[in-house]
Order: sequence, then C-alpha cells, then structure tokens
Amino acid sequence: MAHDVIVVGGGVIGCSAALELARRGLDVLVLERAELAAGASGRNQGLLLPNADPVYRDLFWENVEAYRRLAGEGVPFGLRPTGLLLLAGDDATLRSAKEQADGLTRAGFAVEALDPAGLTEAEPCLAPDLAGGFRHGDALALDPAATTLALAEAARRAGATVRGHAGVRRLLGDGERVTGVLVDDGPLAAGAVLLAAGPWSRALAASAGLDLPVGGARGWLLQTAPLPWTVGHVFEETSWPGPEGIGAQARPPTIGSLAEAGAAGPPAEGTAFTLQQGPGGHAVVGASLLASLREDPEQPETVHGLARRALRFVPRLAEAPVVASWSAVRPVSPDGYPLVGPWPGVAGLWVSGGHGAEGVQLAPASARMLAAQLVEGRAAPDAAPFDPARFA
Repeated sequence: MAHDVIVVGGGVIGCSAALELARRGLDVLVLERAELAAGASGRNQGLLLPNADPVYRDLFWENVEAYRRLAGEGVPFGLRPTGLLLLAGDDATLRSAKEQADGLTRAGFAVEALDPAGLTEAEPCLAPDLAGGFRHGDALALDPAATTLALAEAARRAGATVRGHAGVRRLLGDGERVTGVLVDDGPLAAGAVLLAAGPWSRALAASAGLDLPVGGARGWLLQTAPLPWTVGHVFEETSWPGPEGIGAQARPPTIGSLAEAGAAGPPAEGTAFTLQQGPGGHAVVGASLLASLREDPEQPETVHGLARRALRFVPRLAEAPVVASWSAVRPVSPDGYPLVGPWPGVAGLWVSGGHGAEGVQLAPASARMLAAQLVEGRAAPDAAPFDPARFA
C-alpha cells in the first residue's frame, strides 16, 4: 500500500510538515533513522527571536502563534516569554548591534538602547566594560526536543504514522520520478517523498543521481550546573568574531578551567557568546558554527573558544561547573535561506531543508508553505525566497 507522503527525517522540520499534511487529510509516514529530535532539532537553544531580515520578519508571529496553539494540545514543551539582550563588546560591534536594532525597529519591534551602566543595571553579572547593547522583549524560549515530540504526537493524532529507528537507505524511482524509499524492511511506495533529514538529505538525494545543495555546520553548546544567581534575559553577542563571521574526574570542569585549558588552542573564529538560563537555574552557553562533513563529533576544542567568549561577557561564569557539552550538525544552504518545495525536474521529490539555526523558528511556516504547494498545487507568495529551483 502506497502512502501519500513519506517524510524522511523526524526532526522539527519533518514532524511539523507531517502534522500540516496529515491535518489536510493525507496519509503520511515519518521515518526517522534514530530517535525523534536526535540531531540538531534536540540540540539547540530553543529560541524564537525576532528577525529584521524582510524574508523572515513577517513569519515570526505566525510561528509564535503556531507554537502557542501547540502548547495547548497536551504535550508540554516549556514555551515561555523572555527578553533578549544584544551585547556588544567593543565599538565596532556596537555599530553592528545598532544596525540590527534599527532593523528590528523598522520591522515593528520595540527595542531599547542600553549603555554599559544600563546593561549592568539590567543584568549585574555582565562585564562592566562592554560597549553597550540593546534590549527587546518579544523573544520566546522552549525545549526544542520536547517541541519536536509535541509536533510528532500532534501529527499522530491527525492520522500520521511516525516510526523511529527506521533509516532510509536510498530513494526509489528513476531519473524523472521518485516513487518511494528503501528501508531495512524493504521498499516503501509513496506518491511523494519529502527530504527533511537535515544535512543527511544530500546523500539521500545523491542515491537518485541528484545534488541537493544542503551542507552541514556543527554547533557546540555547554551546559552549566544551576547558577547561584538569576539571569533575566537571553544574552546574544552581536556578531560572530573572526573573518567568517570529562574524563574520569569526580569534579566537573568549570567555565574558567576550560577557558584556561584552551588558551593556547585554536582561535575563537566561528564562535560567539550566547546564554540562556533554564527554569531549573542551569545555563546553556554557546555558540559555534563550523563546517562539518562528519556525523561523529569533531572540533571538540571549540568548547575552549566558547568558554573564552563567555568569560569576556560574564566573568562570574568562571566558577560555574560544566555538567554537559554537546554538538549537532545544522543543515545549511549556499545562500543561508532554506529550500522548501518540489525539486525541479523530478516528480514526487520534495525538500524542506537548509534551515541552519532557524529550524525551530521557521518549522510551522515552512510546513504551511510546503503543504500549500503539495496539496493545493499553489506556491504561497512568501515562499518564493525558499524555492529550491534557485539551485537547480
């Protein structure tokens, strides 16, 4: 029996698409090679942040409202409002921060400029010698893994089938049409196949002789033990520094010891400071973005760069025990915008990928755009920047 749509990938993008398609009456099967949210969907900071980019700014409230509706459907995922502080360590990054803030203001978000004294008044843990920053209060935070599970459960209630530990080996069909997928149990037929497998979508497309331009960029995060003080905002450094933007010890390392251990290591290019405090008091510190071609973690020395950046902005973190570190490979596209829609010239093949760090933020809108074209045969006007045909 053929399914209407097989969704390859059980992350936030695949589960959101499955929910939208199932609600429109399609027979949907989701295949995830590991556990749901095992990749970047469960290994990020779970932030919904306003974006001044015209391509994204009008989608922000759509996605927020979608998550608010989902929060009322029974699976808790910690959706909560939070303020954001955009931080600048020097005058050059302060100018960049002002450009970002001005863009947010033009987009209709309320933004407040803070001088160094204003920053430390708002958050006493911040270093007193920062150049300044900007505050806005429209951000939200959530548990990204739990959000993916909530989407999967909602998709099941809408009629979709969701299978974990069901890796897809290759696409089936000929050069002009995809007709299904091959899994360990044998071939599965479908009227359409949606590639939503993150950075691993490219290898699956290659099995059908296609080159899907979705690469990988690894991001590392650190988690501390509960902090002895409260952080009332999410912290985000203005820009990526640089030209491109525990063992068997009984006691865990601290942020300070990681920074010291990495002092002679690689430069901090590709890392920037971010921090948010969870409801239990722990902090998640990031972030990094480094090209990756491997599934197993590489670049573990990146955590030293994260620690050094963290101490520049919050010196009090030096004594904070690090209880966990993890990484995931984000799917990225050549121009930074995701690919959402049919792959040109190959009937039955659809893609939703390359969302980079915007996966959680864009999942509901991406699902809506995809379903409009797959079910109704029309492309939503705001989907044009995401059309995969731009790379065909």
